[in-house]
Amino acid sequence: MTTLGGRGAGFDRRTFLVGAAGLLASACSGGGGSSDPAATSKGPNIVRPDAGTVVTPDDTAALAQQLNAALEARDVDALVKVIDPEDFALADVRKRWTRRFDNFQRVPVTGEWYVGVPAGRTRNAAGGKVEYSGNLVFAHQIDGCDGQQVVETYRADFRKASEDAPLELLHVGEPEESYDPSFWDVAEIDVIETPHAYVAFRTKDAKTAKSHAARIEAGAKRAFAVMPDPRGVDKIFYALTWPQIDGRLYGGVAVGDADAHAYYHPFVDPAELAKGQKTAASGKGLPKATGRAGLHQASLSRADFVEVAAHEGVHVLANQWYGGSGTPTWAVEGLATWGEAGAGALMSRDGGRIRSYFRSFEPRALKDYAEFHDGGREYEMYACSAAVYAYLEDQGGKDAVFEVAEAFYGSEGREAGAKALGRSEKDLFAATRTWLGA
Repeated sequence: MTTLGGRGAGFDRRTFLVGAAGLLASACSGGGGSSDPAATSKGPNIVRPDAGTVVTPDDTAALAQQLNAALEARDVDALVKVIDPEDFALADVRKRWTRRFDNFQRVPVTGEWYVGVPAGRTRNAAGGKVEYSGNLVFAHQIDGCDGQQVVETYRADFRKASEDAPLELLHVGEPEESYDPSFWDVAEIDVIETPHAYVAFRTKDAKTAKSHAARIEAGAKRAFAVMPDPRGVDKIFYALTWPQIDGRLYGGVAVGDADAHAYYHPFVDPAELAKGQKTAASGKGLPKATGRAGLHQASLSRADFVEVAAHEGVHVLANQWYGGSGTPTWAVEGLATWGEAGAGALMSRDGGRIRSYFRSFEPRALKDYAEFHDGGREYEMYACSAAVYAYLEDQGGKDAVFEVAEAFYGSEGREAGAKALGRSEKDLFAATRTWLGA
């Protein structure tokens, strides 16, 4: 290994699926025609569509180039100089990006800024200044972990003072809450690279990270062994967290006594998001989303720690299919539980408990997240969910497993998932019960 410079207690393994949002408002003004009779007699007074002060693609590209030069140089002074010196939030920007630039020296992250114009154009036909609020988008990729760019959105104010003036960045606000804070915002961090993982940690936790890196690698390797590889992905990003941030990264909220979390990051087109349009990133064969895993300190002492790492790794890799919302909880947690140790180990260890509880599992699994987690017997809920995938693997191999998982992950809601699959959840459960002999 080279240093580069949810799963709960008992069976409480929870996944946060969080998304990004971006909405822009623009301020535009236009001019009117002449009332001079002489002008009217000569024909209509036509105002050219590019007359006056216009914010053009060249303007936004020039501003983005300044931001990207500062990013590439990891120069916080150069970044701050791009922003109006009277911005009341300038100290916050400096603090955030000083820490980020320092951490980016050790974390394998590449990034890019995107600047756009609401509705594609903002102009003042009379030639005066143009001011508007919009999205400033920072997009990044962790090398080997993300098949496409992950976006962060900042609310920003812009100005073009005159027809020939450059576009100015007046104010940069806080990031959209679904991505705040990232792991590199909360401490000085470093990373250990293994064949299938990046293990990120506070520099003060280096000894702990080194002692657990081999087992985290074993969990990541297992996740890749059971899951289809998303294109462009050969590693999973794991962060070693601590009580103050457990479950709270990337807009999450800690749930119960979970010992690990997987955080969902959808791939949204950053150029379109900078214009105010939330559009899924295109790319045939590319994953639809990615994720990060947080391993809490409480998980490190678990006898099944490798399974915890594998479970969260499966969650992250399954995000490659996630294009909808409302995926049934059993489909998410069952896949990760099936993948963490394999169907054989699952049935050998828990076959009896699964058979005795499966009829009670069925009606609860058809309900929502809260009913799945909060009605007691959570261990059995996870195990029975995994048994559905064990049945599918026995009958049709891994292709059958992934067909079901992708149908539910990629659809808007459970009904749409069943329709895409051509098979209802009730039918799947009944067939699994017959296979179990329950």
